[in-house]
Amino acid sequence: MTDLHCHALFDIDDGATDFYAMAKMLSIAYDDGIRDICFTPHFKQYVFENDDDDILSYSQKIATNFKLALEYASEHYPDMNLYLGNEIMFHHDIVSSISSKQCLPIADTSYVLIEFKPSTPFFEMRSALSNLLRKGFFPVLAHVERYCDLVSDFSKVRELSELGVLIQVNASSILKFKFGKSARFIKKLFKNSLVDLIATDAHDTEHYAPLMSGAVAIISRKYGEQIAKKVSCTTPKMILSNQKKH
Repeated sequence: MTDLHCHALFDIDDGATDFYAMAKMLSIAYDDGIRDICFTPHFKQYVFENDDDDILSYSQKIATNFKLALEYASEHYPDMNLYLGNEIMFHHDIVSSISSKQCLPIADTSYVLIEFKPSTPFFEMRSALSNLLRKGFFPVLAHVERYCDLVSDFSKVRELSELGVLIQVNASSILKFKFGKSARFIKKLFKNSLVDLIATDAHDTEHYAPLMSGAVAIISRKYGEQIAKKVSCTTPKMILSNQKKH
């Protein structure tokens, strides 16, 4: 399986607190059957208050810690591949931020993992994602089940998908299939073939651990092995190879 949304890179954001926490997260992921992981530390421009020096320092720390992660994985999990990107909170000069490499696309591809605040109106999301597409980037909408305007009307997800936006659902949300409005929303997405990939969005070793197999088993049982393979392997691999969604 391939996980393209994960906060296991240590001492960066609200994910792995230190090197040992990252090592434990990698162990959990490996034992679960995950062989490709893209670390996606948060990039929220407002945190830096437009201070380029702070952004540069943050980027350098990410690069340094990622190098250490690669060395560790090479020694302990030689058949696990690690990649780097950012989970980018949308901001108005996002195209400039990506182009200048202040924030990173997924694994140096044209795909960018984008999040919004949960209360962001649909028309703002559509406009923002359309602009990224016009600029040559392929947005992957992180944890689609968190956005109020989309959960209230899943047809809006179809509209985004038809534009070319890829739709990501958190594996942990699938494990809660029986509960609440979010679960009903996710079921509608799967029934209408609107989920492109799942990911762990892992932040720790307990409550938000890097686990996918349980969600994949549920998807396989309810919607078929082909769909389960698509969202956990085929589409993520397509992204890593920078192929365009058909």
